[in-house]
Order: sequence, then C-alpha cells, then structure tokens
Amino acid sequence: MFCANRATWVIQIGCILFLCSTVILGETFAGTAIPLLSGFDQERIEKAFPPEDNESLGELCKLIYRIRGADEKTLGRLASESPPGEAGDAIQLQGTLGDAKRVQVPQQLQEYLNFRSIYFLQIQNNEKTFRVITSRFPTQAKAGDRIQVTGVVLAMDSKTSQTSIACGNVGWFPKREMSGGEKLLESSGFNLSLLAGLSDRNRLPLSPLDGDAFYSMIATAQQLTTLPNLPAPKSANPITFLRDGKDLIADWIQMEIEGVQVTKIAVTTPERQEQLGSDHYFQIDAIGDLGEVVVKVEPEAGEEPVVFKTRYPISIVIRELPEFLTRVENQGPSEVESIVRPLRGKLLVKGFFFRLWAYESEFMQQQGGSSQFGPLLIASELRDLEPSAANPIGVEKIGYAAATAILLGMVGIWFWLRNAGKQDLQVKQKRRSQQAINTKLNFTQIAESQTSEEQGSLESSKDPSAS
Repeated sequence: MFCANRATWVIQIGCILFLCSTVILGETFAGTAIPLLSGFDQERIEKAFPPEDNESLGELCKLIYRIRGADEKTLGRLASESPPGEAGDAIQLQGTLGDAKRVQVPQQLQEYLNFRSIYFLQIQNNEKTFRVITSRFPTQAKAGDRIQVTGVVLAMDSKTSQTSIACGNVGWFPKREMSGGEKLLESSGFNLSLLAGLSDRNRLPLSPLDGDAFYSMIATAQQLTTLPNLPAPKSANPITFLRDGKDLIADWIQMEIEGVQVTKIAVTTPERQEQLGSDHYFQIDAIGDLGEVVVKVEPEAGEEPVVFKTRYPISIVIRELPEFLTRVENQGPSEVESIVRPLRGKLLVKGFFFRLWAYESEFMQQQGGSSQFGPLLIASELRDLEPSAANPIGVEKIGYAAATAILLGMVGIWFWLRNAGKQDLQVKQKRRSQQAINTKLNFTQIAESQTSEEQGSLESSKDPSAS
C-alpha cells in the first residue's frame, strides 16, 4: 500500500514538473524568432552585431538572408505575443525615416545571398530611436517618409535606449504624393518596399532581386479583376516608358497593342507559387505603336544603331488569360494548351508598369546588337479590340440588311420583267390586228373577173377569123 501511494506521489510530482517546464519554456520562447532562423541561435545573433570586421559583417548579411526566408506574418504574430526583451525576439514597429547609409555585402557572399548591399537606417518612433538593418530599401525614399519594420532584435542597448533590428525588407510609405498605381497597390495589400531597387536595374535582365516584387505584383493585379470602380488608368505608348522608365515604375496604365505570341511559363519553386497564387503565368509578346517617333538603340562594338520605326516590342505578363484568348477557333485542345502559340489581333491592356527589362532577341542579334530592352507590363485586364469580336451583333445586322436588299432587288426586277412582257404582248397583238385589216381581200370582184376572162376565151375559140 505504501508502494502504491509512493508511486502515485511520484507520478503527481512528475506531472507538476512537466507542467511547470511547459510554462517556463512557453515563456522563454514566447515571441522569439530563433526557430525560424535556421543555423542561428541567440549567441550567434549577438556576435553578428555590431559588424566590427568583414567576418561579423558576413554573419549579419547571412542573418538578414535567413530573415528574408521567414514568413513575415509569422514574425508579426510572434511580435504581438510579448514585447521584445533580448536578441532573437520578433519585433514590429512603425516610425519616420531619418538617416540612411548603404554598406556593400562582402564580395564572396553576393552571389550566394542574391543581394549586394545592406542599409543602415535610423527610425524615429515617438521619442525613441531605432537602428534598422535591411537588404531592401527604396532608393527614392527620403527623410520624413513613414517606414514599417517587421524583423528580429539584434541588440537592446540599455545605456542609449536604442534597439537594433534586422529585417529582410521594410514597408515604405512616401511622404510625397504617391502615384495612382502606388495607391492602388498599397490599398490591395502590396508591400511598396518591394519596389526598392527596381529603378537601379533599369534596362537589365530580370534577376532574383526582382522576384518578390514581380510575383507579388502579378498576384495583386489578378486580384483587381474582381474589384469594381477601379481608377481610370493613364494612356501610354512605348515612348512613354522609353523616355521616363525610372520615374514611372508601378504606374497604373493602359495601352493598345498588337499580339504576336503567348507563352505559358511554369513556376516550380514553392515560395514563388505561394507569392503568385498559382503554378504558372503567361507572357505575351506584343508590339506597340510608336507613331512618327524613330527609336535608335546603340549596339555594342561600335556597330550601326538599330532603328525601330512605327512599332516597338512590348512584353506583358498576366496570371490567367481571359476567356477570349483561351477559346481559339479551328484549333484542337492540344494546340490551345500548348506552351507557345501565335496570337493575332489588337488588344487593350490595363495594368502596372514594372520596369524596362533586357532579354535575348533574334532581331537584335541579326542587327549586331547583344540584347533587346523594352517595357515590361503586369496586366490586370486584357480586352479584345478586334471588330468581329467587339461588335458581332452589328456585323450580323449588316449581313441581314444586305441580304434583304438583294432579295427586294430581285423581286423588283421580276415585277419589272413581268410588266414589260405584258406590254410587249399587247403591242404584238395590236400590230397583228392592224395587219389583218389592211390586207383584207374582195372575194366577189375576184370571182367576177375570173368569170369574164373565161367567157372571153370561149368566144375567141368559136370565131374562125380569130384563128
């Protein structure tokens, strides 16, 4: 009996200790982001800041790389669970931008991390000052702009009451008047800080640095298709972007284009699929009208400039094609679902200008150039401008009217021929009656003359002197 009671007592003590350890661990790890940072613990985070040499700077850059891979919503939830108290805790705040400095990532890490610079920002929040280190920062941001931060605490200096924070990117809300496109993106949940660096890569090929902004903007543009009362977009043409490409990033625009071909692009990375909301998107190669402007592109090696007249190539991406582009007449299902297929006809595109991008072009290679560059648009809507599709009812009415006119004409000709035939018959009958009256013979006179002639011949035959 004593043994049984002792066993029960041991079990109760074990349960109490387990519950206490659970509470202690829960308090210890409440709000910490360390489980999200593969390979980093609190000690390694503390050694990464402040960066006193090239090695510690490299560690700080690697930490920022890990934070970039963490889910920002999870970091925000952890930050709301408890106030930050030490290195590794999640934190979220907003403030006003003060100073900003740029530091280059060690050369040997740039290719691995896919970013070349980090930025040291001073953020003023009420009476407190925060130091924020991030890898994405819009170069057009200015002092006084509002900055939102979701990241990880690096250090909390009790002497200066300054907290240092590392984050993958910051939310940027410019103090200046935002463009219509920026307002539309922000109201749809797009993080404007993802636009950071796009202008710096003007006329360069797409790179991993563009990935977050590219896929997120495609997803946001697709969401707008379900929203009513969207603002009116600006009318644009290729010259608009070739002239002011850096200043028009994220502008909400519309343009008339002529389709060339459409390509289905597969997205295989789970991270990008989550950002995009799909495992594919479509790229449309098109041509825009230059009007009377002539564009000259200077090639490499001192060759003659490549000249574009009347038309210029445009690239458009969209997550899902509209129905009129998926319904292709005179083609089988295999051709409609093909990866690359021709596209003919005029279209109206509404969407956002991403940036000028460079790509391989067979035409440029034939002309001695290395690569083509042109506007890249992210479409929210594509509309068919072909007359046959734009107003099929009107075309049908025209056809009915033409057929009716022809039928009425044939009936009129038939009546005219019938009346003309009747008139001809009456004329013929009248002529015949007149001829009959004019040629009527006097049979009595003919008979008398014939009788007198016969008698005269008989008398002459009886008279001998006549012989």
